[in-house]
This record gives sequence, C-alpha cells and structure tokens, in this order.
Amino acid sequence: MYPLTHIYFAEKLLGFLDDAAILGSIFPDVAILSGIEWSESHTLGLCLWENFRGKREELVHFSLGVITHGIKPKGLDYYSDEKYRDFEKGYCFEKARPLVDAVVEACNISPDDGWWKSHNFVEMGIELYLYEKQPELLVSLKKALANNNLITILINDLSPVLKKDKDLLEKVFSTFRKFIEEEPLDAQILALRYQKQIYFRHNIEFIDLAKSQSIINRSKELIGVDIEDFFNEVKEQVSPIIKEMLMADR
Repeated sequence: MYPLTHIYFAEKLLGFLDDAAILGSIFPDVAILSGIEWSESHTLGLCLWENFRGKREELVHFSLGVITHGIKPKGLDYYSDEKYRDFEKGYCFEKARPLVDAVVEACNISPDDGWWKSHNFVEMGIELYLYEKQPELLVSLKKALANNNLITILINDLSPVLKKDKDLLEKVFSTFRKFIEEEPLDAQILALRYQKQIYFRHNIEFIDLAKSQSIINRSKELIGVDIEDFFNEVKEQVSPIIKEMLMADR
C-alpha cells in the first residue's frame, strides 16, 4: 500500500495520529531505501517494539505505527498483499485481476509480471480514493516528514537496532520526503511516479502515461464498492495484536 493508505489505516486502528505514528506507519517502505529487503522491513514491528517499549512516547508510537503496516505480525500489507479471506493472495491482488492485460500493455512489461504490477495500480487507486476523501492526510504526512527533531530522535535509536549508519537513515527520510512533494495528488502524478519505479526495476524508460492514468482511475472505481469494508475487517484482525502489546507494556 501507499503512504496515505497506511496513515489512514494507522489512525483507524490506533485511534490517534501523531507525527511518530505517521512516520512508523510508513517506515517499512522508507527502510527499503536503506538497502533492507521488503521481506525484512515488513517484519520489523516486533523487533522495534521490544527495543522501544517503555521508552519515550514517540518511540512507542513509532513502533506501533510500524506494526500497523507490516506482514509479521499481520498488519495492513499482509491482508492487502499476502492473504485475505479465501483468496489466492491479498485484497489488492484479487481486485487487480481485471487489470492485468491493460497494465502489461501500458507498462510494456512481461505478462509474467502483470499480476504483480497490476496490484500496484490497485494500491494507487486506493491512494487516490483516500486523498480525495481526506486530503489532510497528505498535509499530516508532510508535517511529520518535516519534524526534524523527531526524525533525529528516531534515527539515533533506529541506527543501532537496524545496524545502519545514521547518515544513511537521514538520507532515506530526506529521499522519501522528496518523493511525496507534488500535490494535489492525482492520477497523473501517480502515473509519473510509477514510471520512475518501472525504470528503476525493469529499465523500461517510458510507460504509456495516458493509459496508466486511466487504469488508476478504473482501479479507484473497482475498490470503491468495498474498500471501507476491507479496512474495517483488517482492523478487527489487527486490533487484538495492538491491545495485547499495550497491555503487556503496562
């Protein structure tokens, strides 16, 4: 899922939203920029919780935000990517099935990559849906990423846990900050960002931006009928994990 989606879900699950929780909710994706593999960054929740529990409030809220995001323990990305209900994979993959051929054509990719890339378009559709519903989410994200005092605190504690240099962690937060600068968020911006991702991962310089925008808008329509049900159902699944951690920390 994309940043605003993770912030939206974190607030829904935790019942509050501050800069630390926001940064935690996006951190598994930020961490990838430091060279950490997706599978590792999305299983950091318990490790960070064990290291930060009982410490200052910002660190606790940050670690809770990380847990809302990942796949182990099961957070939002588990149910969106890995497994949801009795589907073959997660929610976003299931919703992406009708989009595969169009995405393969628009992105000039191998059909073998079609389903995976199509789930990204569903994620972009969700991001656009939530931005249009709550544009203040982007304001909150920018505010959190501009909180240099908090980011310094986080980096000082994250560096020894992740075994990553402080300068590198500072750089990845700065890079992510630049990634979300453009607004208002729309299908064109999302398609342009995705073109950069396709180039970075597949060395394909250009995608069909007009077709990609159309697929993003179609994705937004596809998820509109049940995305809130999905969020509510996942909240019910993840809430006991959060409650158990908070009870154990008392």
